[in-house]
Amino acid sequence: MLKAIIFDVDGVLVDSMRFQADAWVKAFQDIGITISREDIYELEGSNDRRLIKAIFEKAGKESEPEHFEQLPERKSEAFEFDSVRPFEGIQARLDDLKKHFKLAMVSGSNRITVGKVVDKFFPGYFDVVISGSDLERGKPDPDPYLKALEMLDLTKNECIVIENAPLGITAAKRAGLYCVAVASMLEPEKVQHADLVLEDHAALLGYLKSLIPEESQTE
Repeated sequence: MLKAIIFDVDGVLVDSMRFQADAWVKAFQDIGITISREDIYELEGSNDRRLIKAIFEKAGKESEPEHFEQLPERKSEAFEFDSVRPFEGIQARLDDLKKHFKLAMVSGSNRITVGKVVDKFFPGYFDVVISGSDLERGKPDPDPYLKALEMLDLTKNECIVIENAPLGITAAKRAGLYCVAVASMLEPEKVQHADLVLEDHAALLGYLKSLIPEESQTE
């Protein structure tokens, strides 16, 4: 029986990925590494440390210890948080879902950014919030989702995950969870290792509505 829904944040709950990506592009540009938005989209869900290591490896360069401190700071300075908005209809759907299920948020973003998202858009919605700062090993390792299960005090058969990123889907599947992907930033074929792929947020809202007991549904 479904008892909880675990949500990724960027690209699922909030329309933030282009601003996150542009901030990383600028941060790496400052140290002479050129990347694109798509490079970040494909690494979405990684915590800062894993993302930085992956970008350096792709560029064929060696990272230094100071990069793991300086690059996240530069990224945070460039990140246009005031431009971030929840996807249309998400807050209303969460209002309905939280009457019937526990809700959890599992993000690869750092604790400060996740906290700002919760405080601004989703106060009181989530029973569990896990950020990329909370665990040494982030997505695609299963640790963030296993931690969510532990904090929810539920089994993997009682929860589902809503993701949009390849690494996040891999993390959910490695944790043994049923994973629904919304193809919000990448082509559907890049997220097809999910159990179910939805083409856009309109389809996601419809799917989430289908989980609510029929007698309780609202438009």
